[in-house]
Amino acid sequence: MTPGVAELAHELRPLFFRMYYVVRRLTPQHQLTPTQGSVLVELVNGGPQRMSVLAEREGVRQPSMTELVRRLERLGLVTRRADPADRRAVLVEVTETGKRFVAELILTREEFLRERLTTLEPVERDAITAALPALRKLIDPVKKEELLA
Repeated sequence: MTPGVAELAHELRPLFFRMYYVVRRLTPQHQLTPTQGSVLVELVNGGPQRMSVLAEREGVRQPSMTELVRRLERLGLVTRRADPADRRAVLVEVTETGKRFVAELILTREEFLRERLTTLEPVERDAITAALPALRKLIDPVKKEELLA
C-alpha cells in the first residue's frame, strides 16, 4: 500500500460518514428512508424502470422493492404501470409530485451546504474545489446518484 493511504482512508471514512449524516439529519427528509430516496432519485434521473432493475440496483430482493414502491405510491411519489415491451413486467415511474419532492430536497440540501461553505475562508473553499475531481473518482465506481444528489 502507498505510504499515507491508510492514514488518509482512516481520516476520510468518518469525515464522509459525518458529512452525509449531518446533511441528512439537518435537512428535511419527509420520512423517506435512504433506500426510498435513492429509488426516487434514480427514477427522476433515469426515467421509468422495471421493479427488478430497481431491486438489483439497490441490492434488495424483489419483494422488498415491491413493498418500498408501495410506500412511495401511497405518498404519491411514484406510480406503477405495465411495461409496453413486456406486459408481464411492471414499470415504476416518478410522479410530478415525486419530481417536485426531489427538486425541493436537493435545493434544501444545497442551501444547507452553501451556508456552511460561506463560513470557510476562501482558501479553504478553494482547497475543497481542487479536491472535487479526486473525490468524484472515488465514487465513480459506485454509480449511486443519491450520493450526488
